[in-house]
Amino acid sequence: MSEVEETENEKVEPNVVLEAQDVGESEIEKLKGDTVGNTLYSGKWIINTLLSVAKVPENGWNEKLETDLCTLWDITTEKEIVQFLVDNDFFKIAEFLDLEISNTEIVLGIIGNMTCEQSALEILGTKDALLETILRHLFSEDTPTLVQILRLLQELLIATTSFLRSSAEIDLPNGKTLLDELFQSSSFLPGMLESFEEVIPQDEASYLAPTLKYLEDWLELFYNLRKGHQIHQEISQDDNLVRTVEIPRRILANFIDPWNLYPLDETKASCVHRCAEMILDFRWKGFLRADSTVDINCTILKIILSISTAMKVEEEDSEETMKELLKYLEGYWVEIAKVSTTEEVIEILETNEKEVVDHAINLLKSKIPEEKLKALADGLSNE
Repeated sequence: MSEVEETENEKVEPNVVLEAQDVGESEIEKLKGDTVGNTLYSGKWIINTLLSVAKVPENGWNEKLETDLCTLWDITTEKEIVQFLVDNDFFKIAEFLDLEISNTEIVLGIIGNMTCEQSALEILGTKDALLETILRHLFSEDTPTLVQILRLLQELLIATTSFLRSSAEIDLPNGKTLLDELFQSSSFLPGMLESFEEVIPQDEASYLAPTLKYLEDWLELFYNLRKGHQIHQEISQDDNLVRTVEIPRRILANFIDPWNLYPLDETKASCVHRCAEMILDFRWKGFLRADSTVDINCTILKIILSISTAMKVEEEDSEETMKELLKYLEGYWVEIAKVSTTEEVIEILETNEKEVVDHAINLLKSKIPEEKLKALADGLSNE
């Protein structure tokens, strides 16, 4: 093909994006047949790109296709583009694409962007062959490819946790849950711990809505497994207990910051409630000693005072949620004080600020024996 012919062909190819400022309203109306939904991206261009991708096994890669796929990668942040790709079998095309000879990073990047949409993520979960191909690349030595795979795996872990939680909450006529019927749930703990450690980075300063939803799903799933006693034996194995307790420790510590705790919606309240409940249950069952959770109890006391103070100024739409969580946490503190020795309670209190300590002591009045309350006051005054 001559350079002149190539130039002419390039002139008639559809543009990936139609610039609104370059055309008038009447022209835009005529061109809408080529756009995807309410975007200004060309559906014809996307189809042509997908056809080129499908032909890679026979035609190989070229620079133009790589450039087009990078552009496609960029625009898959749009929900309507993702749906368009799903409707036009992008996953099926990727499934039969030999990623060993393809630009793996770009293809996985597109899939990663698509799975930010729940509907696309659920469809990917049914593509066993494609998932197997993706997982094989975990052994790749190409860093950009590994980054995209780990990002994609994080989305899959979030979706899987949500599905498992839902399954654990569906009761069947035989007295079991759907989760019990589908899986051997007594072996879930190691996988759940790995999932949490992959999805929630150690240095995460605040939780966005998707992260909060994952935390709630994880904690509710753990609660259902713990309620059925399937998980207790695993907790005492290897370092499972240490890793498990680290989860409520990290979550609760994040909520000390008022900017992270408020507005206190039901999802945040559920996360705080389940974390405290987990620690109390472990104390009752003898999994934990008092000295191993001093910092966690100090954190909970700070949260109690924070909510108690906030209730005086917060708007009414969150008052009921705050009231219910505060009632539970106050009851939690009373139970901790009952199952702990005077010395253990003092150890918890003496590391907190005076305002927190005073509030915590007031909560114990009439809830624990007078002699223990007096011993606490005496012990703290000698510190």
